[in-house]
Amino acid sequence: MLEIDESYRGGAEKTCECCGQPSRRTWCMVTRDGLPYAVFFAACYNHDGAAESWIDVVFGTWGQDTDYDDHLTFGCRFGPGAGSDLPGATAVDAASVAPDAPLYGHKLTRAEALAHPNLSEFWEVIDFVTATDPLLHQHHYGHRATASQ
Repeated sequence: MLEIDESYRGGAEKTCECCGQPSRRTWCMVTRDGLPYAVFFAACYNHDGAAESWIDVVFGTWGQDTDYDDHLTFGCRFGPGAGSDLPGATAVDAASVAPDAPLYGHKLTRAEALAHPNLSEFWEVIDFVTATDPLLHQHHYGHRATASQ
């Protein structure tokens, strides 16, 4: 069972470099069956009146003295797609604007992600955080996630 560990919650407000509009960021740990599983980083924007988010998910070993050697990062854009106002996810190059820091491990390209054996785990985390994270859910659906989601 996936859960968000709020003790790792962080956030920031920034200005979008491409359009000058405010953007909101959040990040947190996702646990699976009570154990650290992944960290997600999400940046929420309103571009041309459309709510979109860029979400990176880092998988690997977590804890003190972690060397990040097994870390792997997937990325997606979450927002309306062609012909639909409903949000959906599309794989993108992971953490493309983030620094090349050990935390991210290997940043997968879109092509690498789509061929990766752990792709379904990534989509599971994306489904989970877009349904349950307060900022992401509010940004895309206009209301806060309910506790039962």
